[in-house]
Amino acid sequence: MTIDNQGPADAPAARPRWGRRILFGVLLFTLGAFAGFGAGAVRGPAMFWHGMHHMTSDPQAVADHVERRIDHVLSHVDANADQKTKVEATAKSAVLDLAKLGIDPKETHEKFLTLLRADKIDPDALEALRAAQLAKWDAASKRIVQAVAEAAPVLTPAQRRELTDPWLPREMR
Repeated sequence: MTIDNQGPADAPAARPRWGRRILFGVLLFTLGAFAGFGAGAVRGPAMFWHGMHHMTSDPQAVADHVERRIDHVLSHVDANADQKTKVEATAKSAVLDLAKLGIDPKETHEKFLTLLRADKIDPDALEALRAAQLAKWDAASKRIVQAVAEAAPVLTPAQRRELTDPWLPREMR
């Protein structure tokens, strides 16, 4: 006599839930990473000016740093004094305008973490923070593009190509 330990033939087999847990964990991690980046956990636009991320509190100090960096970079393409002066003025104006936008990655990151650590998640508050940051980053990127568009004609096409060569893949140079 044999004992059949099988249930009815049409009963569904129990499936492990570890796959869903892993998928949920990866999704949550990815969402947190993107939200943290978007909320300013990473200081991307500050790096646009190469190294000004450590001076974000004083707009004039940032503008002076940008002026020195531009002088250094333009010396590599043999820019004359007039070109340097015009590009520096454009960049300094842009930096001062960007400072007025009030982009503070540390403050935004702290707000984001406070919202995530709350007992109850407030989707509306998260969305409001995202929208506010998006508006600031959009305004910043527009101002940066405007500054580049103003400064680019000051340099010759050969100087602009020489400046951008390091950013190109070797096969495009």
